[in-house]
Amino acid sequence: MGYLPGTMHRTFETSTRRRGRTLDGQWQFVTAPDGEGYEENYAEQFPVEAAEPVAVPSAWNSRDAYEDYVGPAWYRRTFDLDDPTSVLLTFHGVGHDATVFLDGEEVASHEGGFTPFSALGRELSTGRHELVVRADNRLRETTVPAADADFFPYGGIYREVVIEEVPEVYVRDLSLAYDLDGDDATVEAEVTVHNVGAETAEPELWVSVGEQSTGREVEVFGMDATTEALSLTVEDVDRWSPDEPRLYDAVARLARDEGDVTGRRFFDDHWDRVGFREVAVEGRDLLVNGEPTTLAGVVRREDHPDWGRAQPLQIQRRDVDALDEAGFTAVRTRSPVHPRLLDICDEAGLLVVEDIPLSGVDRGTANSVAERAQRTLVQTVERDGDHPAVVGWCLADDCATDDSTVVSTVETLRAVATGLDDSRPVAVASSVDWDDAHDAAFESCDLLFANGPRGRAADRAAWADHFDRLESDYGEKPIVASRVRAAARSDDEDPDDGADGLADVLDLCLDRESVAGFAVDQFADTRPVLDDADQPAEGIVTDYRQPRPAYRTVAELLDSRP
Repeated sequence: MGYLPGTMHRTFETSTRRRGRTLDGQWQFVTAPDGEGYEENYAEQFPVEAAEPVAVPSAWNSRDAYEDYVGPAWYRRTFDLDDPTSVLLTFHGVGHDATVFLDGEEVASHEGGFTPFSALGRELSTGRHELVVRADNRLRETTVPAADADFFPYGGIYREVVIEEVPEVYVRDLSLAYDLDGDDATVEAEVTVHNVGAETAEPELWVSVGEQSTGREVEVFGMDATTEALSLTVEDVDRWSPDEPRLYDAVARLARDEGDVTGRRFFDDHWDRVGFREVAVEGRDLLVNGEPTTLAGVVRREDHPDWGRAQPLQIQRRDVDALDEAGFTAVRTRSPVHPRLLDICDEAGLLVVEDIPLSGVDRGTANSVAERAQRTLVQTVERDGDHPAVVGWCLADDCATDDSTVVSTVETLRAVATGLDDSRPVAVASSVDWDDAHDAAFESCDLLFANGPRGRAADRAAWADHFDRLESDYGEKPIVASRVRAAARSDDEDPDDGADGLADVLDLCLDRESVAGFAVDQFADTRPVLDDADQPAEGIVTDYRQPRPAYRTVAELLDSRP
């Protein structure tokens, strides 16, 4: 089993020592609308004759036969091993809940369709093995996102499943933090090493960033894992910036041989990339490398009429190219995105504010979703914290943040985010202040993310009044117009008619000193949620990425600005 060109889940290979590939291709698929599967023991006796082939990765709602299907479904495929080994299976996105069975045994379960999870198959024998996955795309009041949020409930295995043969002791994870002092970066690397064997192991662990390396022996007890911290200094770094997005390779390696890093024989490695830059908030300014930066952004959601949430590399690259051509410098995600999209943004210098999909929460649901929201946030920050393009975390969108219960949930999320990563500002996107209600969540945010009013088109005078209130009520913080809509959302409105009004609001944002940016809502049309089938198209490009007048108007405006 070896890597197959063009099938990996990142824009670069994440290991040079492991044999691995994605399990892209045809899986057997069957729906279970009445909850079939557990009593019938699909994990061991999958109904092959009743199943049909379906592609992975894909969203089943992209197929005509299952366009509106909401409920459980089961997947099955087999894979072969040439030698006895352990395998690490990583699922990068299954909507919305997933349970994984390997050779009839449950090995993993996960809630949430936007973050990854892994399962270890320990000491598997040579030959054929069976993988069965139960996916359930039902959203409820207590899920993240909730059932009444504006997210289509895409179901299925819609991101890659990566299988890697791992040695008895292997690198499970690598995360990086750093401090910049002039042109030098002091890097703190945390590496998790997993031992699937029964005996204690004492490998050499080496971490390299660019041309600099450090290493030492570590001890890992049998059937256990350890997280080790190693420090090194990278001198004369070229900082990552939107204009010059310089990236450095970062790798954690394991070896048994003595000597320096160049003379060792490594038996496992895990690769990532890092870009050195500083993000800070100072008064009304968002600073990148000490320079005031304007987020000329757009909301981009993972959706496509042919692919749903399972967007291939060429769609992701084309979208980033279209944003660059229009002059956008930033993107807001509304949910954790495919890690490969963040790779592309790292390479292109496109700034990202990444959301967790906590939307529409009110007093009645705040407590019940808090734990799930925290888990999603932790998984997002741990996965994406090394991407230099990510310059902020958005913790919630259009929740009832005038209510103390919701505010308490948001404050807990802020503590979680800053505890994991204190190098980026946090925000909560809200529109409650449009109704003259006080948004208490803004008090603890670094950035004031102001959504446009629901159901209303862009209006310069209204936004100017709104900015006046924000400046007066919440202290000296940068303001971002985080969802500027081109047109009202009603059946008798044409989104194209809002182009001039949108340009007026964006022009206001660029001229106003207290405003650090905007995000046009949104880039491309998205599929209507199931109970709102008449929702009109709302992108500045169509679902197939054909530009609308609003796209051209924004491009002309941004091109005319210094």
